[in-house]
Amino acid sequence: AVLESAAVCLNGTIVGESQISGAYQQICMELPVRSIPLRSTGDVLTIAQGTTEGGSTRTVQGRTGVAVWNSALLLCRLLDAIPMSQDKSFLTGKTILELGCGCGLSSIAAAKLGASRVIATDGNAEVVQLARFNVEKNGVESVVEPAELKWGLLSAADFDEADIIFGSDLTYNSGSWKVLAETMGAVLKPKGFVVYLSLGHSGFNVSGELAGFLSVLESEGLEVIDEKSPRWPLKGVVSSMSQLLASCVNPSEKALLDANGGAKVVVLGRKQRR
Repeated sequence: AVLESAAVCLNGTIVGESQISGAYQQICMELPVRSIPLRSTGDVLTIAQGTTEGGSTRTVQGRTGVAVWNSALLLCRLLDAIPMSQDKSFLTGKTILELGCGCGLSSIAAAKLGASRVIATDGNAEVVQLARFNVEKNGVESVVEPAELKWGLLSAADFDEADIIFGSDLTYNSGSWKVLAETMGAVLKPKGFVVYLSLGHSGFNVSGELAGFLSVLESEGLEVIDEKSPRWPLKGVVSSMSQLLASCVNPSEKALLDANGGAKVVVLGRKQRR
C-alpha cells in the first residue's frame, strides 16, 4: 500500500479524500515522508508526516496536523506561483506568521521563497514538534520558528506583529471563527495583509463557510481587499488571485477539487477609516 501511495503522490499531487467518522483521509497520508517541489527555486521540500525517517514512529495527537493536506499543497503552490517583481519575491524581507501550520510545509516554502522571518504556529504542541523536525530537516531553522498558538486574544498578545499572515482550511468549524478572527486582528501589522485559502470537502460548502467567516472578520476590523483596490498589495505582480490559483492545478486535480466545492483564496487587510 505504501508503494502504491508513493507512486500516486509523487511531486505533491493533489488526490481525492474519503470521509471517515468525523474526519477525512487520503492515500498520501500513509506515507512517512512527502516530497514537494518548488518550481521557482528548484528546491524539493521533504516533509515528514508524523514519523521520522529512521523508522521510529511518532505518536502525535490531534490528527489534522500530522499530514500534508490538499489545502496546504495548494497554498504552497500559490506562494510559489506569485511572480517575482524586480527580482524579489513578495515575501522577501517580510515577517510571516502561519496559522495552523501542521507539518510546516507552507512556512518552510515561505523561507525558501525569501521571507526573512517565519513564525509557524499551531494549536497542538506535539504538531509543533513535528513542524520543528521538518524545519530542521529542510535547513531553514534560522528563518522559521515553530511555536504553539491557541487562537484568541490572550495567546496572540504574546506574538510580534506580522507583515503577512497566511493559512489554509482553518474555517471548517464555525465555533472557531471568532477566535481565529481575533488572532488575525491581533498579530497583523497596520499595513499588513492576510492570504487565506479555503478548500471544499465532501459535505462542506466552501462558499458558505468562507462567507460566514468573512462576516465575523468584519466585526474584528478586517476586510477583503480585491485586485481593483488601491490597497491591493500585489499591484503589478498579480492581477487576479483566483486565476493564479486556477493555474496551480492540472485538469484532473481541478475536477477533483470542483467535485467537492472547489477552492477559494482571499486577501484581507485592516479596515480603513472612511
